[in-house]
Amino acid sequence: MQPTGRKLISPGACGLPAALIWALLSLPVMGNEQPDIVGEASDPATGSLLYLEHYYCDEDALACSVFYLRPDQSLIASKQINYQSNLQAPELVFKDYRDDREFKISPPQDPKLVFDAGFDNFVRQQWQPLADGEAIKFPFLVLDRENPIKMRAGQDPGVECENSQLCLQVRLDSWLLGALIDPIELTYDRDEQRLRRFKGLSNLKTDSGDSQKVEIHYNYRDDG
Repeated sequence: MQPTGRKLISPGACGLPAALIWALLSLPVMGNEQPDIVGEASDPATGSLLYLEHYYCDEDALACSVFYLRPDQSLIASKQINYQSNLQAPELVFKDYRDDREFKISPPQDPKLVFDAGFDNFVRQQWQPLADGEAIKFPFLVLDRENPIKMRAGQDPGVECENSQLCLQVRLDSWLLGALIDPIELTYDRDEQRLRRFKGLSNLKTDSGDSQKVEIHYNYRDDG
């Protein structure tokens, strides 16, 4: 559940579809170029900076490279995302440099499925119902699972939300499990429909392989 870097401005390509290879090769290389989006992930309890997310996207934001960096700028992991075939369920390659693991995912062609960073596009596709206070149910597939999880998204009643913002809560669509697992909190700009804040379980695990809760604040290159 990450920003797509779309221009409102929201390694290992062998064996991938030709369209995805082309898209990945056309992306800017991490270096001196300023990222389209920077996410700062902190520990919600202490406020200490845990890692950074740097997003580099093509002109139409249909292909993005994401680099996960330690506070000292050393590389932890990278992710290549291609939305050309499906905005809410993109093709994805994730590489973790700590243990040299790589995942390549082409989600099944289920028109209702939402996958990984495609959730950001899904929110915009469902913007009006969500803004009107409706709850939206959807199947969500995460990177390290074979089967999707039933989720629901709606406005967050537990936070003070400014008029310029849309504050959402995403949780398991199960009364029992939803009560046991903390929901994800998201804050969007209403005008530009951009993700500004994420609070919940990170898709990046700790060095020891444990799950971690984070609060991420996103800044965009063309912010005024």
